[in-house]
Amino acid sequence: MTAPLPGPVAPRLNIGDALHDGWQAFCRSPRTFVLYALLLWGLQVLFQLMQTRISHGEALSSQASDWVLALVGLVGAFASLLWGRINLVRGALRSLEGHRPSFGELCRWDDGPILRLCWASLLLGTLLVGAALVITLGVGGPLFVLASMGRARAGAPVPDLVILLLVLLLVALIGLWLVAAIYLLVNQQFQAQISLTQQLGPWATLGRGRDLADPHWPLLLLLLIIESLLSVLGVLACFAGFFVAWPVVVCISTAAYRQLLALEAPERPSPQANPTA
Repeated sequence: MTAPLPGPVAPRLNIGDALHDGWQAFCRSPRTFVLYALLLWGLQVLFQLMQTRISHGEALSSQASDWVLALVGLVGAFASLLWGRINLVRGALRSLEGHRPSFGELCRWDDGPILRLCWASLLLGTLLVGAALVITLGVGGPLFVLASMGRARAGAPVPDLVILLLVLLLVALIGLWLVAAIYLLVNQQFQAQISLTQQLGPWATLGRGRDLADPHWPLLLLLLIIESLLSVLGVLACFAGFFVAWPVVVCISTAAYRQLLALEAPERPSPQANPTA
């Protein structure tokens, strides 16, 4: 039998514990979580209906009131999603601490955490969309122009090798963008938890997520895949299961977040999670 390697074993995320603790947290107050998920879904449907007012068949509405309603619907959908994410995390934290969160607690509005999550989400989206635009305009644009010139045969012919190299460069950059997007998707999955429990700016929130997730990135990728499968199964269960799967996934993710805080505690002091922040 091979002897174990000497030295301490590096602590790592326990996915089984996160799944178990998250499920137990949901089971402490399942009715509250499901009712709140239904409320969020109803708000999203309402705001989506408001946005459809600008379209009448294939023609856009000429009524200013329709455009105002559409703008209100767009802002409302985004704000209610941020509000819902923060309060589901709040309820998960309360439940993981052994309490039974009430529906009133989940309906609470806190400007601070919601705004922190808003700015961090917008920053992350800006980085991804900005990089995609740079790739599209910087490489895709010249490639389109050269390909059009080649088809029109206007002026000097464009060497096929140049077009081939641009195509390969575009494919490589798109591949790098997808890798970066997956990397950020994994290490920024705790934005709501960080925004609720720590008073950080947008850049600091992204950095905090990276510090927490990078040492456990492969395990967090696996956890994210499991959570996605749970969400898909909830949708497939006549869609009604989604209102269970959504809060369960939030509880699991929050349980993993608490684990990561505990794992880094011997190395550096971490702010205590405060679900009422």
